[in-house]
Amino acid sequence: MNGLNVNFNRATNKFESAMQKKLLIKSVFYKKVFGGKGFEFDSFRPYSRGDDDSNIIDWTASMKAGGELLIRQYVEERDLNIFIILDLGDNMVFGSGEKLKAETAAEISSALAHLILVSGDKVGFTLYNKNIVSLRPFSAGLKQFYGLIKNLTNVKNYGGKSDLRRALEASKPYIKNASAVFIISDFIDMTPESVKSLKDFMANHETIGIMVRDSVDNNLADVAGEMVVEDIETGEQVLIDSDLIKYEYSKYASEQKNRVLEVFKSRGADLIEIKNNEDFIVPLVDFLKKRTKRRNVK
Repeated sequence: MNGLNVNFNRATNKFESAMQKKLLIKSVFYKKVFGGKGFEFDSFRPYSRGDDDSNIIDWTASMKAGGELLIRQYVEERDLNIFIILDLGDNMVFGSGEKLKAETAAEISSALAHLILVSGDKVGFTLYNKNIVSLRPFSAGLKQFYGLIKNLTNVKNYGGKSDLRRALEASKPYIKNASAVFIISDFIDMTPESVKSLKDFMANHETIGIMVRDSVDNNLADVAGEMVVEDIETGEQVLIDSDLIKYEYSKYASEQKNRVLEVFKSRGADLIEIKNNEDFIVPLVDFLKKRTKRRNVK
């Protein structure tokens, strides 16, 4: 890598603008996106026509009140602590179009971190490949943001085999008070050990997966003729005819992706796929908006 094709200013500004339009920052983040962990129940009040959709009608209490619609009110309990675990391995340093998966993942990470930090909350992060590239505990303020950006723009931090298991184990001591953890990767190199670690991790932490994929990760429809495939571990190269393996390749890729989806589903965790050559803003904001609808505060 000679440099990164990223625009952090555009990513953070567009993401925050879209979030302000689609969601009400703070109340929605606390009460819905992360399961209401930042608010403590206070009392009921009557529903009014001017209430926005961040307010939750308590139907049980409303029935007990003779049919009058009642809203659950909450008092702020504590700030958000959001942790980001980001894959910087060889598998992410790939792209068949204008952007590498690593570049899209870097913009997503920066946009999430900036939004949380400018809201007055805390962010921590682990950047990993086969080793832990950088690990920072929760901290507030834009100094934390610039520390993340400094690491993301250092091309020496990228490459090497991804070891998600190591990243999860290294992060555990620093996320005991996490409101939620974002794991950003293509989730392609999932060993049995990393799958077990991920399942155990999600059983104890509110987890949101962002799976960044290139079109070639899913199929070889746009690849024609002979191509060279290299083993990233041994450096061994093999010349193959892509037309002969397209079906088996697509079948394997689909099965691998479905296994990842099942891992998240088995622990009740959310996972979104983001394509690296498409703008991530709209799909990510829509995903978070849908998450709010599924996670009504009880």
